[in-house]
Amino acid sequence: MQFRCNLGILHMGFVSLIKFICLRGLNAPNNTLNSLSSLVMKDRRDEAEQMIMSLSNFYRTSLTGDPLDDVPLAEEVHLQKLYLDIEGVRFPDRLKTVIDIPPTLLTACVPGLILQPVVENAIKYGVSRTSRPVEIRITAREDGDLMHINVTDDGPNPPGDADGGNGIGLANVRDRLTARFGDSGRIVYGPREAGGFAVLLTLPILRKGC
Repeated sequence: MQFRCNLGILHMGFVSLIKFICLRGLNAPNNTLNSLSSLVMKDRRDEAEQMIMSLSNFYRTSLTGDPLDDVPLAEEVHLQKLYLDIEGVRFPDRLKTVIDIPPTLLTACVPGLILQPVVENAIKYGVSRTSRPVEIRITAREDGDLMHINVTDDGPNPPGDADGGNGIGLANVRDRLTARFGDSGRIVYGPREAGGFAVLLTLPILRKGC
């Protein structure tokens, strides 16, 4: 017989997750805990259970090392897949994802969690502000000694000047790239001609130290 948790067990799992996040001084992805709380209170068991498991996997994976350390691109992409699994529970009919990374770049080193603010912005401004399906794409390509990582969405309401939070998150990414790689680490972002928003990270290809 398949195990089905009741509301009490779901509530215990939710409270335990909140305690874990607070004790470790972590920040939850935007609006995720509010969505999880709503699922638990409405007794939407399957969705709440899936989100609790996805959140647990996300935090367990993100805490395996020092967030300031470099990690293989494969590990960073895996973490973003876990995060997108969480958001997929919030937006089951709206969020579409495509990840296309050449195998030769999966071993390249990137700063840990460097893509997290970028993907969060794509959810916040690309997916949550519309009722139609939105595709988020994470791609990478090699250009000599450089690697270009592109995160795009095709949402109809890209962030504008009034969305100050968007600039803060991407400015932090820029600062981290500059601190780690100097002039070789760059970020460019803005609305796409075809609609939506694009963020392009450029950094040297390094394969040692991660």
